[in-house]
Amino acid sequence: MISRREFLESTGAVAVASSMPAIVMGGDMPQIGSRPIPGTDEALPIVGLGNARPFSEGNLELTRQLLDIFMSRGGAYLDASGRGRFTIGEVMRERGAQKHLFPGTYASSTGADAVREELHRIRHAYGDEILDLVVTRNIYDFVARADDYRALKEEGVTRYIGVARHQQRFHETMMELMEAGAVDFIQVNYSFMEPEAEQRLLPMAQEKGVAILINRPFINGQFFSIVRGQELPDWAAEFDCDSWAQFSLKFILSHPAVTCVLTETSNMRHAIDNLGAGVGRLPDQKTRQKMFELIQALS
Repeated sequence: MISRREFLESTGAVAVASSMPAIVMGGDMPQIGSRPIPGTDEALPIVGLGNARPFSEGNLELTRQLLDIFMSRGGAYLDASGRGRFTIGEVMRERGAQKHLFPGTYASSTGADAVREELHRIRHAYGDEILDLVVTRNIYDFVARADDYRALKEEGVTRYIGVARHQQRFHETMMELMEAGAVDFIQVNYSFMEPEAEQRLLPMAQEKGVAILINRPFINGQFFSIVRGQELPDWAAEFDCDSWAQFSLKFILSHPAVTCVLTETSNMRHAIDNLGAGVGRLPDQKTRQKMFELIQALS
């Protein structure tokens, strides 16, 4: 499988990127767009950061750089799990950024008391703020203890709750949770190569007023293997698309059910490129179909 860096080298983009001026932080940076969190008067910026390696490895310096870039473009959503929650928390406290960022915090414990104790530690790491969103990958535990998770909202531990998975086999259970009104957020896989959520899950989210977070926008690099050696089509300029990464991200974001797409990188220039997908026009339905057919043909 080709990595993103190998893909960029093959297209000559690394040489171009190396000639770019140093990253300058400032208020004139293009700001990414936002979308409403369904059923609320709150909006969430449409490009987020996944649990990148600097977070999980506790690399404070790289985390500072990523979050500074992210915030300079108006980013907010952070996917925070494991050790990464504490790394993010330390930098958020340093920057006084708790009110600007929106961490989606993973609960990994099982059992109501254990989850509360875990979340208490995370709240302390974040500066004793109420959590924005608590999600779990243990979707069946959530089903069994939906009342316990709902109680976390009632007790003021978190503002929103949800589940996160990236396999199609969980879609049915996710839809059952939406039907029951048990979740505020669903994190799910959706892209050119994994379009299945478009069939039933995404329309249901629109109907039920559930926010949708998208993971695996590049399928762990598989997308770049497909487009390697291919020139970005001229018509990509019609929706302000400057790179293949943005091509994938803008396709995802152009689905009306999607609230935010998660990107994951420890490379600052890749982060800037990804955030660029949240700026400017998005493809319409006819163009979306054209994009999908192009990638299917290359596949």
